[in-house]
Amino acid sequence: MTARPREETGTAADNAATVFKRSLPGVTYDSIPPLRAELIEFVKQHSADAEQPGMLALTVCEILTNIAKHPPAKAHRVEVKLRLTPSQVYIDVADDSTPFAAFDAKCESALDRLNAPLTMAEDGYGLGVILKQHPHVTYTPAGKSPDGLNHFRARSAVAQKELGLAFLVDDDPVTMRRHLDMLAGFYLTVPFNNAENALAAFPLLRPDIIVSDLNMPGMDGIGLRRALAGREGGNETPFIFLSAQKSGESNPYINQLGVDDYLTKPVARDKLRSVMARLMTRSKQVKKTVEGRFHEDLALLLKPALPRSYGAWRIETCNAMVDAGGGDFTLYEEKPQHMLAVLADVMGHGPQAKFFTYAWAGYLRSLFRLQSGAPDPAQLLGKLSSAVSGDAFLESIILTVQGFQLFPDGRMAIASAGHPRPWLIRNNTTSEIEVAGPLPGLFGDAGYSLAQVELAKGDRVLFATDGFFDAFGDAHGLKLVLDPGLAGPALSASLWKTYLELPRRPAADDATLIIAEYGG
Repeated sequence: MTARPREETGTAADNAATVFKRSLPGVTYDSIPPLRAELIEFVKQHSADAEQPGMLALTVCEILTNIAKHPPAKAHRVEVKLRLTPSQVYIDVADDSTPFAAFDAKCESALDRLNAPLTMAEDGYGLGVILKQHPHVTYTPAGKSPDGLNHFRARSAVAQKELGLAFLVDDDPVTMRRHLDMLAGFYLTVPFNNAENALAAFPLLRPDIIVSDLNMPGMDGIGLRRALAGREGGNETPFIFLSAQKSGESNPYINQLGVDDYLTKPVARDKLRSVMARLMTRSKQVKKTVEGRFHEDLALLLKPALPRSYGAWRIETCNAMVDAGGGDFTLYEEKPQHMLAVLADVMGHGPQAKFFTYAWAGYLRSLFRLQSGAPDPAQLLGKLSSAVSGDAFLESIILTVQGFQLFPDGRMAIASAGHPRPWLIRNNTTSEIEVAGPLPGLFGDAGYSLAQVELAKGDRVLFATDGFFDAFGDAHGLKLVLDPGLAGPALSASLWKTYLELPRRPAADDATLIIAEYGG
């Protein structure tokens, strides 16, 4: 690797840093979720970036998963350190397991695959996920480390607050200089001394707002506004006229152009800033409203829902969907001999994650319709993983999936692709069902294993996404509030009420709970 992070040793760097440290006696799959929840809470307390907690936790968990899964000699000592400074994030995960071989070569290969747009490629070690978030990654094997431990280190810059991009169009250099000074530090301002150049740059830079002089040689401000109306996004971009002619404020022709405001020169600094801020705020609100309606319409179609019953089975589904988080969704198909269902969780935050949820749901729905015969959940996940592997678009989206099949005689078959384990509730006791598998697309058809469970009358199986499990911290936390004596709707209602009242409930992640009870 050409870019190696410099080891931070001076106290000056630590003075402005917030440090998270944990020592573990080895690492297993079961020990990762509670650490992940703890890390998310820590970053939430010390970061203003809503997306940072989930992404940093994802990086650390990918590293720990590699340590738990791949080395021939497992780790007996693991040290996790995360340091946040105002400008940088440092991650250092040390362990005493067998060192990874050819690490730099694997990183270079992953980086090459990441050059494709929207690709978060995997090479079997989760490096695509990590390198997507942290451009500076190194691995030092134990034999080359002073402390005798392997060190996986990652460093990245903290995202800075983005300034709005403004086009300033004016042929008068004196006025241009004055207005540039007024907006310095508040906007990233691109100056143009003629309208033609501003129009040519519009589709390339996509400004958030345009401030233009009215009277200019060649194409004037009116011509610029009219030309923008024919460009994609031109009508949605706030537009302000500046002119020495006060009469333009009431000019009906100018008003018909869709100009958002008209300011008379010379304009005061505070006036210009306040008008621009107001128009940008209104523009964002309009975009948010339109996006919200779009998401609401699709969310109704994707909202996790399963039939309330199938033969002797009774099924309860609870779901909370948030605007900022990745999406959960379910799909199912009923046949006389069985019901096949899928519970999926798309990771990420913001509108992009929601869009990817729609993409995945459509992809899985097509797979359901095109399947031949009656595949079991393991075969379905295998087909999905094979189809995704090598797909640059779908590889860029992290998805966990759990498929389960209900049979009229009380049998259940379950397969998992990176999803939390389901719970079996029987005779007032609870136990996890041992079923696991890699994320879809990680290894092609990974030969997913199938867990077979035979249920007696009154037995229940609990399925849930990360958003639900993480709220309780760990399995012990969930067991403390789960009353195995409750049945049917009473159990799901009790658990869901407790979940909604938890103070650590993730605010930026969908959550879904499904309880399938066999009635005999």
